[in-house]
Amino acid sequence: MKRFMYYFVWVLFIGFICYLGSQYYLNLKDLVQVTFHNTFFIIYSLVFPVMIGMLLKMPVLIKDIQQHRNWTFDWVKLLAVGAPAFFIVTYPIWTYTPFAEYLIFTDLFRIATSTPFTTVAGIVLGYCLLDILKK
Repeated sequence: MKRFMYYFVWVLFIGFICYLGSQYYLNLKDLVQVTFHNTFFIIYSLVFPVMIGMLLKMPVLIKDIQQHRNWTFDWVKLLAVGAPAFFIVTYPIWTYTPFAEYLIFTDLFRIATSTPFTTVAGIVLGYCLLDILKK
């Protein structure tokens, strides 16, 4: 019962953070329509899914922290999962830099970096960032 309550409280907490984040997202969207300054909106829409991914891993990470073993770092997972997810998440930002003309597969990645793919890649990246730390 104790374990159930632990995870249930985490689900409620993550749900509440998602609710607040969605409300803030909608307020930023309205602000962008008025001011036409979308830099903060783009950054928020890319960082918030990463934070949600980290929150999803947090309950297990807290349990791992309570164990008294040595920490390890999974480089393979970071390079195989984290690096492509990081590229997809940050691709919309790269298109506004001078390096945009050097990006390969621009048509393919424009399709892949639409909002759902960027959001899922952000959640995967956030989860992966905490998952590569092992005890």
